[in-house]
Amino acid sequence: MRDRMKPYDENEDDVAAIGIGAMIVFIALILVAAVASTIIIKTAEELQQRAEKTGDDTREEISGKVQIINAYVQAATAGSHVLSILILGQLSSGSDTVLAGDIHYFVVCDGGAALASDTALVSASTGTTISGGALTATTAVPGGTAFTFIVTLTNCGGAGSSAPGDTVELQLIIDGGGETYAQLEIGDLAEGSTLV
Repeated sequence: MRDRMKPYDENEDDVAAIGIGAMIVFIALILVAAVASTIIIKTAEELQQRAEKTGDDTREEISGKVQIINAYVQAATAGSHVLSILILGQLSSGSDTVLAGDIHYFVVCDGGAALASDTALVSASTGTTISGGALTATTAVPGGTAFTFIVTLTNCGGAGSSAPGDTVELQLIIDGGGETYAQLEIGDLAEGSTLV
C-alpha cells in the first residue's frame, strides 16, 4: 500500500490494471457459457423432435395393423382345393380410425411354374363388422373393431396351390399404416376348417 505522504508514482499503482483484466476474463467466460448453452439447447431440441417423430412412426406402424384372429375355409371344390377363405380380423387396439377402403389383402401362392397372387380391398370382399354392418370403402373402422371379410382365391384357387398340404401366404396392408403377414396352412377342405 502506498504511503499517503509519498508523492503519487504511477508505476507503483497496478491495482486498477488487475481489476480490468479480471473483468475482461469474466465477460469472456460469460460469452463462452452463453454460446455453449445455446448449442446445447438447440441440440436437445433437435434430439427431442427426432425422438417424437420416431415414436409417432413406430406407434403408427405397430398400432395401425390388422390382427388376424382366425381364418376358415369358406368354400372349396369337392376334395380338390380351397376357393375362398373367411378371415376374422381386428384393427389393433390403440390404432387410429381407418377407412375400410384403405385396407388391402394380398395373397401369394405357388402357381406351379411361377408364383400366383390375388389382391383386393377388404371393403370389396363382402366385409362386415362383428355388429353386422357392411364394410364399404368409406366405412370408418375404429381401433379394436373386429370384422370379417372373404379372400377369394381366383389365381391361387387351383389344385396344387390351395390343396391340402399347401401353404397360402396372406398379407394385410393398411395404407399409411402397418402390414400383417400370416401363413395359412391348408389341412382340411371342409367348410369352416381352421387355417391359422
